[in-house]
Amino acid sequence: MTGRKRTGRLDLLWVTNIATPYRAPLWDALGARLRLGVAVMADSEHNRQWQVDLDDRSFEVVHCRARPIYRTDDNTVYAPSSRLLLAVSARPRAIVIDGWESPAYIAAKLWARVLRVPMYASYRTSGNHRFDSGPVAATRKWFLRSSRAVLTAGVTSTADVVAMGVPRNRVVEGFNTVDVERFAKGAQRVRGGDHRIGGGHRFLYVGMMIERKNVHGLIDAFATIREPGDTLTIVGTGPLAPGLRTRVQALGLADAVCFRGHLDGDALTAAYGGAETFVLPSTLEVWGLVVNEALAAGLHVVVSGVAGVAPNIEGMPGVFLVPPTSAEIARGMVASRESWSGPCADHPITAHTPQALAALVAQMARSEPEAPSGPRRHLCSSGKRGGR
Repeated sequence: MTGRKRTGRLDLLWVTNIATPYRAPLWDALGARLRLGVAVMADSEHNRQWQVDLDDRSFEVVHCRARPIYRTDDNTVYAPSSRLLLAVSARPRAIVIDGWESPAYIAAKLWARVLRVPMYASYRTSGNHRFDSGPVAATRKWFLRSSRAVLTAGVTSTADVVAMGVPRNRVVEGFNTVDVERFAKGAQRVRGGDHRIGGGHRFLYVGMMIERKNVHGLIDAFATIREPGDTLTIVGTGPLAPGLRTRVQALGLADAVCFRGHLDGDALTAAYGGAETFVLPSTLEVWGLVVNEALAAGLHVVVSGVAGVAPNIEGMPGVFLVPPTSAEIARGMVASRESWSGPCADHPITAHTPQALAALVAQMARSEPEAPSGPRRHLCSSGKRGGR
């Protein structure tokens, strides 16, 4: 067990794959409002290099140590976990399951139904499913339709859920969030009083180097619009990194494109503070929380119109939505460069804080009556009885 230890029944158990730097501020904000437990399937995943300190947080943590049974570049699917079932057996007032595809989540959902514990699904996908029919699609629809309600991230995921048959009055629409204050203040510290105009424009990409992220399209776009002094910084890792480096060399961009590898913490906020336009060129993107980070840091953003974040930021200052083709990405980059007049302070994105989302989730959880009485189990994170 890590995190804050509390006595008594939990108000909310949040079930997820791993702890991420995006979710931890939300959980801290929730933990300040109610008794929160977070059940993580694993401490890390093959495609995630995040380091999240779970000690001395405002919430309890259950390390389920679930066995991964299927992996892709984007996701890991987990087998049922007895540790997770023990956490459900403690009868929290409500449960949020951050996904639907793992047998671990399906087992937890069914066990919660047996124990009469209300279960909410958290759904952030925005269409473009790999499976639109067959047993996978049927399982997704069943999972969402049979949940007490579905917590969505923005208008596109809400529309997706409604299209799958969930009544609109059982959808709780939130706004996917990051610690916007940290990125705003961190970028400002890096810049100091230097709001540089001229001398070349600095473009930035942060994310994995996998096919759907379309980093090759960004590099091609940069090659066509580059002016003297312009630079492109690429932050992240992934299987396509060697080929992308080769592409940069072949296009004669070695002096203008910098690969920084994985960054987090102060190094990541410094990367935002040292840029002017952020580009997310994905051909498929559930949301794109890096866009929240960039806007909070005061940058312009050129964003693929297929990203889940796109309709939620349309019309905000410094936002350029484009189709994910090299020509259109290039057009957006030029428009951003030509209109740049300095960082945008107090961007509207900064209103979408972890605290605001936590208030919405806490209201949802507190609407539930106390769980039915019966034998309780304590959360278990270690020991021989808590195995898979």
